[in-house]
Amino acid sequence: MGGTPVIEPAPHRIELRHLRSYVAVAEERHFRRAAERLHMSQPPLSQQIKTLEEALGVELLIRNRRGVEVTVAGQAFLEQARAVLAAMDQAVDVARRADRGELGRLSIGFVGSAMYGRVPDVLRRFRTEHLGVHLTLRELGTAAQVDGLVHGEIDVGFLRPPVSAEGIEIEHFADEPVVVVLPQDHHLVGMPSLTLVHLRRERFVQLSAAAAPGQHDAIQRALAAEGAAPLVVQEAEGLQTVVGLVASGLGVSLVPASVRALDRHDVVYRDIVGPAPRVELAVAFRKRDTSPVVASFVEAVRAARDGRL
Repeated sequence: MGGTPVIEPAPHRIELRHLRSYVAVAEERHFRRAAERLHMSQPPLSQQIKTLEEALGVELLIRNRRGVEVTVAGQAFLEQARAVLAAMDQAVDVARRADRGELGRLSIGFVGSAMYGRVPDVLRRFRTEHLGVHLTLRELGTAAQVDGLVHGEIDVGFLRPPVSAEGIEIEHFADEPVVVVLPQDHHLVGMPSLTLVHLRRERFVQLSAAAAPGQHDAIQRALAAEGAAPLVVQEAEGLQTVVGLVASGLGVSLVPASVRALDRHDVVYRDIVGPAPRVELAVAFRKRDTSPVVASFVEAVRAARDGRL
């Protein structure tokens, strides 16, 4: 009886090289051209096809004088072989991108004032260059960020030093002076220049020490150095709240200069003449974090800090 001969499966292991060789021969319909395409000699290519057919137990190709013909089984196998090779190429690409920090998830904590400076530019550029990384942003005070890093709830933080926590790396990102924020009808608005001395008898609205210990301490030390003992009438957990309370006439405040970006018609921002505190913004992450995504993001922050963007 005629028909396609039955080939008993042999105990050969099918490897990716067998699939690549078969796809090349099936597409070229010629062993010599397929061998040239694969940059190999023809005898080992023929042997690989033979090994594949023996492993499958079916005839994939029919050899003739003009080259080869693909059998019905061969055509069906060709489609699946292409899919397997494409999936493998995709898997390799995903693994390499993940290793470069281009895929994954990243949870970032930030103090509110960080969003008035250069941090949004860093985030925007990182998103553009790392489309496969899903960013989760959480507004948290400095102390809450440290706790989140220690317990693995966030991966990176933008916070206000000083910070002391075992296992947490702190790197400087930027610093800036503080400015005075006043209600629009405050008597100091008309002063030609303001110093910390002018604030000695003012009522203050300020961030709590728990929310921003570094900023809180820097401002308190600077005022104390000028002989000022401000009456703190209200503490808040965020700078937007601080500015809103100032606008209501509750008191005055000292805030990072970048908060000027929070443009409101009911407050006035004024520079300080003479000695004035500066506040630092730092990036924090776990020292032993092996995540390529974290490493990639921290490098983006360093590049922005050093002017390499």
